[in-house]
Amino acid sequence: MLNKSDFVQDKPWQDSTNPVAAAIPDLIHGVIVEPLVFRKDGRGQLVELISQRAAPIEEIVHVYQVYAEPGSVRAWVYHQRQEDRLSYTQGQFRLVLWDIREDSPTFGKLNVFHVGAANPCSITIPRFVVHGLKNDGADTASFVNCPTSWYNPANPDKSRLPIDHPGVPYSFD
Repeated sequence: MLNKSDFVQDKPWQDSTNPVAAAIPDLIHGVIVEPLVFRKDGRGQLVELISQRAAPIEEIVHVYQVYAEPGSVRAWVYHQRQEDRLSYTQGQFRLVLWDIREDSPTFGKLNVFHVGAANPCSITIPRFVVHGLKNDGADTASFVNCPTSWYNPANPDKSRLPIDHPGVPYSFD
């Protein structure tokens, strides 16, 4: 008969600390970029997307995965009541952030990130920071969002501009 003593305890990870948030020059105020570490063994790999191990985080209240077709663009949007916590591990995305917060020390600043399989990371986007992205790869790609508020279809927290709005200082072309 099988019992608990038949199981073997996992060994500690060699690098048991969380990766440190990336120090990126000229980062928009409040944006957090955290590299993601893959744990590999003979069965495959595991990557932690979000954890309270390094520091407390806001409660996880909603999680969803987005699939993006090659060349597709999702832009431009900001949120008033939530922060996005986006994790990129697959595909090849170009993520653009634009700070429209007039009281921000980085008001008007743009950040462009190339994220996905070649640069796996999680990026936290503060409220009122406009964002958009493009799947720059040849295959369908995906990312996961763990926003700080759940999506309410009766009162969506999304303010949008058309992708080609002349007031946006960036083009995905």
